[in-house]
Amino acid sequence: MKRIFFSSHYIAVIICLLLATSCEVDNYDGPNASVQGAILDQNNQPFHIDQNSEYIRMREVSWAAGDENIFTANRTIPVMQDGTYNHTRQFAGDYLMFPTNGNFFPFYEADDEIRDTEEAGVLVKISGVTTQNFNVTPYLTIEWVVEPRVVDNNYIECVVRFTRNQKPGFNMPALRFGNMRISRTKYPSRANLSEFAPPQLTVTNDMEGQDITFRTQIPVKWTGIDYYIQVVMNCQAVSGDASTNYPGLSATGAWNGTTIKSVYVP
Repeated sequence: MKRIFFSSHYIAVIICLLLATSCEVDNYDGPNASVQGAILDQNNQPFHIDQNSEYIRMREVSWAAGDENIFTANRTIPVMQDGTYNHTRQFAGDYLMFPTNGNFFPFYEADDEIRDTEEAGVLVKISGVTTQNFNVTPYLTIEWVVEPRVVDNNYIECVVRFTRNQKPGFNMPALRFGNMRISRTKYPSRANLSEFAPPQLTVTNDMEGQDITFRTQIPVKWTGIDYYIQVVMNCQAVSGDASTNYPGLSATGAWNGTTIKSVYVP
């Protein structure tokens, strides 16, 4: 039997010819736009969230050119803990967008479908660098009365007050408890520096509008740095009263918090 040998150069030429005949050059322009913004509360103040708990939902509606039978899949954009988002490498076009999966109203489930109507979201025309903010109403508004400060040999203390916000058609959920979160980073969480955080404080509805003081249970031990503080409170539906079960309240309730403030410990 006669054997036929092909050189590696010959094989490479054949492969190139096959690729050239089976593929076309993708000459479609890549994504060259971006969309950014923030979730704001009803007072146009930054709405701070639990990390990785909220998203911006979006669907392109310009691609279908008005054909309701053609649509692009819904997408989600993560929101930072300070309530901001920034999505780069976006195709220009018209998009319906809304915040979802959060402790606020109006409330949309994370898997809600965006319909091709403006009532389902905000119609955003994305081109270049586009900024789009969203206003929501949190279940609780928690405000600083006295921002975090250093007292009595490196304890950190602050004072807040809360207001419940009533969703139309519902009675307001009941307050349960509040926590002071403390961190050496700009994003305090439940796990950060928990040894300094005070014990969980029971909070009740009749404390609404009153000054509530939080203070570290021991002095902070690192000095010459900034600490970052947030006070959060939990509300929950009243047992047996479906009128207090805001959409979005889980079995463990929902958390709302203050903005995040820094305090320097000399």
